Amino acid sequence: MAAVEQVRVPSGSAVSKTSPAFRRLAIASSLGSAIEHYDFFVYAFTAPIVFDRFFFPKMDSLASTMAVYATFAVGFVARPLGGMVFGHFGDRIGRKAMLMVTFLVMGIASFFIGCLPSYDSIGLLAPIVLVVLRFIQGFAFGGEYMNAVSLTLENAPSRRRGFFASWINASGPVGIVCASGLIALLGILYSREQFASWAWRVPFLLSLLLVLIGTYVRAHVDESTLFLAARERDEDERAPLLTILRRWKTQVAQACLVNMVHSCFVYMTMVFALGYAVKTLAMPPSSITSGVTVANIVEMCTVPLIAAFSDRLGRRPFIILGIVLAAVWYPLFFQILLTKNALAITGGFVVSVGLLHALMFAPEAAFTAELFPTPVRVSGSSLGKQLGIVLGGGLAPLIGAALMGTGTSFTLVIAYFEAIAALALIGVFLAPENSRKNLT
Repeated sequence: MAAVEQVRVPSGSAVSKTSPAFRRLAIASSLGSAIEHYDFFVYAFTAPIVFDRFFFPKMDSLASTMAVYATFAVGFVARPLGGMVFGHFGDRIGRKAMLMVTFLVMGIASFFIGCLPSYDSIGLLAPIVLVVLRFIQGFAFGGEYMNAVSLTLENAPSRRRGFFASWINASGPVGIVCASGLIALLGILYSREQFASWAWRVPFLLSLLLVLIGTYVRAHVDESTLFLAARERDEDERAPLLTILRRWKTQVAQACLVNMVHSCFVYMTMVFALGYAVKTLAMPPSSITSGVTVANIVEMCTVPLIAAFSDRLGRRPFIILGIVLAAVWYPLFFQILLTKNALAITGGFVVSVGLLHALMFAPEAAFTAELFPTPVRVSGSSLGKQLGIVLGGGLAPLIGAALMGTGTSFTLVIAYFEAIAALALIGVFLAPENSRKNLT
């Protein structure tokens, strides 16, 4: 197995202070990631509630739900492709330039989703354009994440890499909170008919304003110091993806498994559970999205805290603990969902997302990026992460709906997650612990 050529940091020699320029960079990367998560999850929270009637009205209930989750999955299928393309150019041209491009593409696609006419207005063209825009969203999102993580990680103090890289992950819940909170507010202010008719467009149309703000902020950050140093030493790879496929396949598989388990857990918990509670249990959408909002507020706080401890104790122990606890908790969560008690379900979301998912998610950014050296870091980590996200998170609601069918038993859904958890646990046990090593 190829290994990253790294050396252990001598005691007391690691840089611990941060410069104003680095703090601006970390904030800019996190803000951009928050806005991209907002764009992506506005779709995730709106689609199960509205899009079956708006874009797929000619299908029966189960078929239209499956179609909605299929369009949701399309965004994830595009993510590995975006990760490969923007990962290649992130390693060849630079992390900052790719962050500007992916940000603009994501925001514009989200804005146009908010402008789409319904099936009743333009027929089959409506769902076709929806799928295309969803693909563009996923393509941009796939190239965003590891460029942002790499840019932050490669400029961070050696012994605080996990903490600062986790800002990218913690900013994800910020975007999710904004998305779910706005949708919950619209659900309170307007009737179901009004929301389904036009109010669902508001969060998508706001993307244009957010893009303008984020573009301005990201334009004023510096490039990665490790990337520039590698370029000066003429160590950059002409075809980083080919190098990854030749020398770093094991690390790609390890990154894939870690991202597969945490994304399956969180997307099945939030997106699939949201659709099931609204469609099958006939619960008000606002009662579920409010629970998701609270859970993500908790995760915003727990992710940096756990990541800071991972700088001292290692990434692997927290990820392993999160996988084990999630596997034990998962059957209990669905029993809580069946109670239809909004307060109990909110508590279930807090445990699932704010605590258990945070244990896996907080160290993940640094864990994934640290598996690869600087000349191929974005390409390798993007490929591993996005493959894991599409196989775990992107397909989870679709597979969950298929396994449930028209029944009421969660047994097959639970078994599906437990199998993924077992595979991920093996992958993490075999992975190296790079938290206390210098990046090269």
